[in-house]
Amino acid sequence: MGLFDVFKRKSFSEQNIDPQPKVEEQVLPEIKEQDFIDNSDPNASDSGLSVAMPIDEIYKYLQIDFESRGYEDALSNPDISYRDMNKKLIISNLKVLFKQVKQNYIDSLNRTDFHIKSRSQAGLIDIVDLLKNRKDMLDNHFKEITKMEEDLEKGEDYMIGMLLSYERGFLRGFAALSLETLNIKR
Repeated sequence: MGLFDVFKRKSFSEQNIDPQPKVEEQVLPEIKEQDFIDNSDPNASDSGLSVAMPIDEIYKYLQIDFESRGYEDALSNPDISYRDMNKKLIISNLKVLFKQVKQNYIDSLNRTDFHIKSRSQAGLIDIVDLLKNRKDMLDNHFKEITKMEEDLEKGEDYMIGMLLSYERGFLRGFAALSLETLNIKR
């Protein structure tokens, strides 16, 4: 027995015990990059436009189909005054949206004016031209929103489509209640 044989020998207890018990390997789900990182364009909107603008929020609101809401409202409270109150609420929400969006444009126009002034003082002609183009676009959007508000007051068709949708749904719900009542009494 050599000097190093002492280290090679295992005691009886060490020979029967596995120093690292075998653990069943668990298969973990793959972690995908898209689960944690949003690589989408932050300026892209759902409507397919390249840059989302505040005016797009108004267009989205105008495109909401209020028919199902009107139908449900008629089933829960088939009162004409309730319908009229909800139509006023829809218009009120649109007016609030107009105010929010207009304020957003006013703020953007003020920031753009500041940048135009400071960049022109620095002699950045190309940047100033880009900023002026942006300001023109913001001005056009602001004018369009003002026109939309006027058209709402006039009752133009494209501005009251959501009210017509709500009323159609309410009338459908109203009719469904009547038909249900007639079927029960037969």
